[in-house]
Amino acid sequence: MSQKLVVVLGATGAQGGSVVNALLKDGKYAIRGLTRDVNSAAAQALIAKGVEMVPGQPTDKDSLTKAFEGAYAVFGVTNPAMVPDAEYAQGKNLVDASKAQNVPLFVWSSLPHVAESSNGKYTGVTAFDEKANIDKYLKAVGQPAVIFKTGGFTSNLVKFGQLRRDPNDASKWHIHSAWVRGSSPTYTTYVEKDVGPSVVAAINGWEDAATRAELGKEPIPLCSYVSSGDEKAEVISKISGKSVDYIREEPTQGLNALPQLKAMYLWSDEGYLSYPTIPAPILLKLGVKFHTFEDYVKETVVPYMNAQK
Repeated sequence: MSQKLVVVLGATGAQGGSVVNALLKDGKYAIRGLTRDVNSAAAQALIAKGVEMVPGQPTDKDSLTKAFEGAYAVFGVTNPAMVPDAEYAQGKNLVDASKAQNVPLFVWSSLPHVAESSNGKYTGVTAFDEKANIDKYLKAVGQPAVIFKTGGFTSNLVKFGQLRRDPNDASKWHIHSAWVRGSSPTYTTYVEKDVGPSVVAAINGWEDAATRAELGKEPIPLCSYVSSGDEKAEVISKISGKSVDYIREEPTQGLNALPQLKAMYLWSDEGYLSYPTIPAPILLKLGVKFHTFEDYVKETVVPYMNAQK
């Protein structure tokens, strides 16, 4: 009996890569990954593991329709874009290609709608709002789907240099963050560890009618934990044995000074996003074992700090 096929967008990226790794570990499905360059080192490494890699990207609907042929499930994620309507167009292409191929399940990596949740106070955050508008499009066209809402990424702390040693005192470290106060709790997703297992759990549960109804009822927060900047600094200090604090910045230039990013941070800081329980009970019921910020600190942050000279 042939394996059901799962197609993964962004297979060499953070979210898609997490899904591919979880599917490989699960072992139940044939995996087809999409990437811009099938000859890249990352793509070739997946091919060596048994993943079928094909060219395709969210901006090219024809490539998506071809790639989705025969799929039981598709994991969809869009490429970041600062241009209005760009991510909505990408998401629409993914949904349309799924509909064209009668894909039974589309798993969509979405985000909250900033403008709607803030009653219009914060607008122009296209990276969030356009993904959220795809949620509505999915319902409008009747594409069966599980919608996940991710939080901020755990890996940003090191990946984007938020944690830095004090330039004048080598014994001290600071978490630098734009606009968000240290006391404000933020929803965070440990993408590399938790996105893949959550997606696979949803795919595995889709054939059961009761589980399918629960998964498809409303968007599901795919967040690993809730923690403030001050709490993160305290955890790093405790585990690393180093002095760490949190610094809120108000940048006047650079990426974080752009109006849409400033609006995004202030929206988060003011608590417009609220989930009753994190991690989501449905995912815990399906057996997903979520990781903590402490896990990340031990596995990534401490080695990173120790490597700095």
